Amino acid sequence: MSWYAGTFYCGHEGYVNIIGPASNREKMKEYKFSGLCPACCKAELVRSRNEKNTAARKAASRMELPPLEGTRKQVVWAETLRVEALTRLQTFIDTPGNIHLIILRLNYEALTPLELTEENLPPMLQEIVQYLIHEKVKAAYWINNRFNRELCNLEQLIPEYLEWCKWYRPEQTVSESDFIRSDSVLSPKNPQFPGIVEIKGNDEEISAFYEKNDRFREIIRQMDYEWNGRCWFRRLTPYRGSFRDRAAELGNVLLKNGFTVSITDKEAREGAVNGDFSPEHKRWITKSKKGLFFFIPLSSSIPREVVLNLKKIPTAAYHSGGIFLEPSHYEELEDFAEMYGFRFDREAGELLHAYRDTLQQVPHVSPAAGQPSEEINNLHKILESSGAILDDLVDND
Repeated sequence: MSWYAGTFYCGHEGYVNIIGPASNREKMKEYKFSGLCPACCKAELVRSRNEKNTAARKAASRMELPPLEGTRKQVVWAETLRVEALTRLQTFIDTPGNIHLIILRLNYEALTPLELTEENLPPMLQEIVQYLIHEKVKAAYWINNRFNRELCNLEQLIPEYLEWCKWYRPEQTVSESDFIRSDSVLSPKNPQFPGIVEIKGNDEEISAFYEKNDRFREIIRQMDYEWNGRCWFRRLTPYRGSFRDRAAELGNVLLKNGFTVSITDKEAREGAVNGDFSPEHKRWITKSKKGLFFFIPLSSSIPREVVLNLKKIPTAAYHSGGIFLEPSHYEELEDFAEMYGFRFDREAGELLHAYRDTLQQVPHVSPAAGQPSEEINNLHKILESSGAILDDLVDND
């Protein structure tokens, strides 16, 4: 190890540490001092990174990309990565000959359930671009996939997109021939936005159709709706309530914000006007899918103080985006649920009652003292009767 003094390309003097064969050190010294000094190199890196981030923000604004979710540093970095990835993907799609190669590759290895052709693949690829733009709004996704070349060769994206369509895309969409019934329309006294938000669905899903609007997008995202390429939707579960309540809630919020809405369901329409609906409860205690454990999924809507108090319960352990707890401390969990407004779902309630009933039915016993062994009793009798010292214990001195 040797330190060499010299002047860097930027004009600053400094030292460099060079190791290795002595015959090569002069060449390494010349090479290292031909660049910037560490301070200037760091400043140049920061300047270059800021330029890329600024350019990415401008490009995201021109492309009308939705804002990313995450910490400030994550968002700044992910904005650059997203623009670069989308640009690279679009360039790959537009390059002649790549479509044919994708078809040969995916069809040959049966990586998709569809037979891809040069007629149906190009529109699908453009929808995949929209899928990435509107669905991948977590900054962590773009950061974690910054080295993932699958964003260009599409071997992973196409199956993922098709699986997403299978489960989340509604089978029917509004066509140009579908007319909104006049008796289903509700308008605020002072409408602030043009057009009509159409709310429709069933007991399994609720959908909202509307033109591109920043305020509408802000509201719909705050209510945990997702974009599937054609409309905003939510899958309805026992935790989220009925279609009637969710449609009335969404209609009520939109009317308050100056949107005109259409709700075909009469009860939901009346509930939107009167505010007569059951608010969605978002704090649930469930049963884990594997094993007899309670599971509390965590989200950004749960305050940090609540999470910290939950972790104080014995056996609480964080994993897979939530807290797992053994049923042995169900009493503390019940107190926590009552204090912070959590509810047990059906399976969690059954687990709690089963564990409690088991403890109540267990017989309570008073164990008797054990009898000493025969050898111990005999030794005790010998020592008490003779008073003699055993040979092993005699001091020969």
